[in-house]
Amino acid sequence: PKSLPHHERAACQSAVQMQTALVTLCERWAEEGIPEIRFRIGLNTSRVMLGNYGCEYRVNYTVLGDGVNLAARLEAANKEFGTVVLVAENTYHKAGGLFLFRKVGTVRVPGKAEPTAVYELLCEQTLVSGVPEAYSTFTADECIQALREIPVAPDLLFHWQWVHKEAVVALKALFEKGVEQYQRGDPKAALKWFTEARAVMPSDKACRVMAEMCQKAITGGPSDGVIDVLTK
Repeated sequence: PKSLPHHERAACQSAVQMQTALVTLCERWAEEGIPEIRFRIGLNTSRVMLGNYGCEYRVNYTVLGDGVNLAARLEAANKEFGTVVLVAENTYHKAGGLFLFRKVGTVRVPGKAEPTAVYELLCEQTLVSGVPEAYSTFTADECIQALREIPVAPDLLFHWQWVHKEAVVALKALFEKGVEQYQRGDPKAALKWFTEARAVMPSDKACRVMAEMCQKAITGGPSDGVIDVLTK
């Protein structure tokens, strides 16, 4: 293996390019009558063992280590949140400001007792660089009204679907306010923000999942703000 400077950024860039290329492939396959496929990605930064492992009959070039296991758990956690690319906190901090992330929350994955903050990789930062700052402060109604006045075509981003970049910025802001309140132990306040976020993007499964968790916390008593992910 060769040393790669800023490998966290390279990993995020690769994830974006893979998902973007998949959209093009699925469109072509649809014309040929071939079913589309989808895949999920989990990214984590850690020290691992890398090399050829096996025996004289079978050798596999792979990586081993606890950090690899966390990346695998994040890949699986995408199924619960309806996301496509989930990134561990250490990768998020080292990837720099080149990408737009949405904080999903603090999760506890199978096989690890310590919770970790996870982020959804939404798109490259350049795609939303021209969005007015007001979209980060809009209510759901204000955002929906503003979107009606946008004459331009939507962009390929957010789960690699064609949506307005302004909606993605507003969704991120509303959703992360909900995450903040949920982690503070105030599920009632968090539910309000997740409901607002879902109004902006009704197809977003993460909003629905977090709203349901708030409802359970409201009826079931205090919560430590950590999301237990059961999928392996």
